[in-house]
Parts: sequence; structure tokens; C-alpha cells
Amino acid sequence: MVDQLTQHDPRRIGPFEVLGRLGAGGMGLVYLARSASGRRVAIKTVRTELAEDQLFRVRFTREVEAARAVSGFYTAAVVDADPRAAVPWLATAYVPAPSLEEIVNDCGPLPAQAVRWLAAGVAEALQSIHGAGLVHRDLKPSNVLVVEDGPRVIDFGIASGVSNTRLTMTNVAVGTPAYMSPEQAKDSRSVTGASDVFSLGSMLVFAATGHPPFHGANPVETVFMLLREGPDLEGLPDELRPLIESCMQMDPTARPNPADLQAQLAPHLFGSGSDDSGTASAWLPERAVALIESAATAARPASPPPVRAAAAAAARPGPAPIRPRPRTTRRPRARAGARPVGGPDTGPVRLAAPRCPSARARASPTSAPPRSRRPLRRPPSPPPGPSPAPASTAPTPPSARP
Repeated sequence: MVDQLTQHDPRRIGPFEVLGRLGAGGMGLVYLARSASGRRVAIKTVRTELAEDQLFRVRFTREVEAARAVSGFYTAAVVDADPRAAVPWLATAYVPAPSLEEIVNDCGPLPAQAVRWLAAGVAEALQSIHGAGLVHRDLKPSNVLVVEDGPRVIDFGIASGVSNTRLTMTNVAVGTPAYMSPEQAKDSRSVTGASDVFSLGSMLVFAATGHPPFHGANPVETVFMLLREGPDLEGLPDELRPLIESCMQMDPTARPNPADLQAQLAPHLFGSGSDDSGTASAWLPERAVALIESAATAARPASPPPVRAAAAAAARPGPAPIRPRPRTTRRPRARAGARPVGGPDTGPVRLAAPRCPSARARASPTSAPPRSRRPLRRPPSPPPGPSPAPASTAPTPPSARP
């Protein structure tokens, strides 16, 4: 869920335009932002007390460079960072999906096969992270996003940069007590990849039961339970106990590594040979799949409504229509006694003869001048030759009166 920005939130972080808040964590705030090309990213900023620690900046710079090398399928890739900014930040690819925490809180505990499916994806992600020389140190349900083709581990590269800083030297634990390993609770500066495997086991307890394995009234009680008492595995299916108990061994050297976990999980997930065995719809409950699809749909850019699309298509200029020329028919002159063609027989039609002006009207000085007629075009002059005989100019005698 994206929350609106407050007046205290930045509007730009580096080259990115900030769009909203994605959440807050132990290391700082997380923002949704957009690049100049329109690509959306998740930017995690660092708390002020860490930003003032020069040792943190040095280590964070080194960890960011290592995080850029993480390219596993089940991780969110690092796209940019600025450890030297006034507020250091790290940008990763934005994954529009609900977290494992949101799915379990909304849908309840997941079936055993769904837990195995998640464990296989997270184990592969840890293999990529550890291969780049990093330790996550804050693996928990809210840092695992679930999309249709598997989980995505996020927020690696920041918690690891906090180790050996002034923050850890003042007895402030780095990580989340409900999911951290015993050695991390004692001294987070010397943890190895085995600590992330313990956190994976703790996270799987939450996925299968709906509650974390260590839960005190406050962080101090939770750490005490972690160090002095065993995990709370009430409600855990028996078929998952061997997997989870192996991950949560108190001795780090007794825990399996991520590659061993993948080999242990593969027969349960892909033994059927089904083509869709790697998708969420094959393992998760329908309500969980609906949450995943809803988050993906909400993140897609809205398409124009069909009415506007049709109007735009109609507005495009096209070839001018060819209009047929009307056929003109010459009306024949009506003769006296003729009948109209096609009409009823109403008898002979009398045509009024044109009136000729009287001699008096012709002689009237106030009568309008005769309408000028266009002179006829004279034929070309004949070639020179003998002159024709002159025509007789004698007046024609008037006709005899009756």
C-alpha cells in the first residue's frame, strides 16, 4: 500500500521523483519513486543517526557495490544508490506484490506445500546474496514479497552495512528480534550466512502457524526468549518440523546452507513434473492468489476507456469520400397540348406565351434601357482576293396589305 507524502517527506531523492511512502523500517523510511524514463523504484533511506556515522558510510558504500552484483531471480535488483548523500539511500526495482506478512495476516497460516514452495525460493535468493559476499541480517516476513512466480527477497545491503558501526557498539541490535539468530542477538558484527538460515526457519514458522517463534511483550523479552527458551512451534505441521528444526539449530555450524535446503525441497515441489509447479496458483490458497493478482493489477498503468479510443479513431483524418456527381437530365420543351410525363391526366396544359412590349412602351423615354447582349464572335476574315459583288441596297417593298 502506498501512503501519501507528508510535508516533511522529500519530493526528490537523487534523480528520482518521489511518489509516496511504502513504509518504515528499522533503518529508515521506504519511498516509491519514479525515474525520468518512468521506471518505478523502491528507495530506502537511512536514519539520521546512521547518516552521521562515518564508519557506516564507508561500510555502506562497500556493501552497496556488493549488492549490485546480486542478480538472483528471487531478489529485487539494486538499480542505484548514493552513500555520500546527506541522507544515504538505496534504490531497488519496485515489486508490486503483497509481503508474506500481509498474506498470512489476511489469509491465515499457509499449507505445508506452500511453505515449502516459499522456502525453496528464499533459499535460492540467500544463495545469490551470500555468493556476493553479503549477509542479509534482517530476513523477515515483511522483507519477502510474494508474486505469481515466486518470492522476492528485498532490503538486503542496508542492514549488513550497519555492522561494526557506532550503532552496534551502543548495544542496539541490528535486525528484528522475533526472527534474528541467537548469535546476531549477542553480537551482530560477527554473523555469517548461517544467521540468515536461522531467520529463514523463524520466518517459515510464521508462515505455517501465523505467529513468530519468539514473541515477548517487548523486544527485550523477545531476545530473552530467543537466548534462554526454545521457539514456540505450536501449530506447526509435523511434516515441516524436520525442515524448520534443522534451520533453527542453536549451533550455526549445524544448520544447512541454502544449497542443501534447495536439494532437500526439490523432490517435494517438482516431483510431479507439472509445468505450473513454480507458480503461486499451484501452492497458495485462492485468497492469497487473489491478493497477488490484485496488487499486480493495481500497479499496471490504466488503459484508455473504449469510448475515448473509438473517438480518437474517428478523429483521424482519412481519404475524402468520393461523392457521385448528380446526373442532369434535359427537360424537353413542353408543347401545346402535351401532358406531363408520369403525372395524372389533367387535360391539356396551356403554356403562357411571352409578353412583347407594346410600341408605346418601346417609345417611352423612361423605359429601362435594353439589356445589353454579349456581341457575337465574328468569324475570321477571309484571305485576300477579289472583292465580292456588292449586295443590292434597294429597300424591300412592304408586303401588300389585305
